[in-house]
Amino acid sequence: MYNFKNIIDKSISLAGSKKGLRFLYGLSFAESVFFPIPIDPLLCASVISKPSKTFWISSLTLFFSVSGGILGWFIGYVLGSGLEVFIQSYPFLDIKKINDFNNMFQTWGIVIVFIGAFTPIPYKVIAISAGATGIMLPVFIIGSILGRGLRFYLIAYLAFFFGESAVNFINKNLALSSVIITIVILILCFLIF
Repeated sequence: MYNFKNIIDKSISLAGSKKGLRFLYGLSFAESVFFPIPIDPLLCASVISKPSKTFWISSLTLFFSVSGGILGWFIGYVLGSGLEVFIQSYPFLDIKKINDFNNMFQTWGIVIVFIGAFTPIPYKVIAISAGATGIMLPVFIIGSILGRGLRFYLIAYLAFFFGESAVNFINKNLALSSVIITIVILILCFLIF
């Protein structure tokens, strides 16, 4: 697992600099495509460093994250068209399982994208999978904006109101709180639909 204390300390020192926000936005784009470490500590540090810009920091982080996700979707879309041909050429790979996965993604696409965008599940995996399985780009974008938006605004405003104690809570309980909120959202989706 990541040493969040070191990331937070480095992020807070970087967040106070002029390069800090550019780094946050660039990292939020990269994290949506390939970067392995979540940007939450840097987002918190940026908000703590510049609390009067909480809304704008959150909004631009969301914009760059979803933009990176769109690039991931296109990568998946390009790879997905050749994936089925590749799978069919190897008899030990089961095309039925891949088709079942694609059907599940098509049926529950926006919910899966939302969950992947909100929870600590790597968003890049969801973005590339969404493109590879043929989820429509507008559906992917809406699910991403809802999931990433809820996550980033929640984290930013917790940092705004509670400072470093919120950062420590988020880092210790991000997975648990994300899972609980996701379960509640899934239950609501099943009740509504």
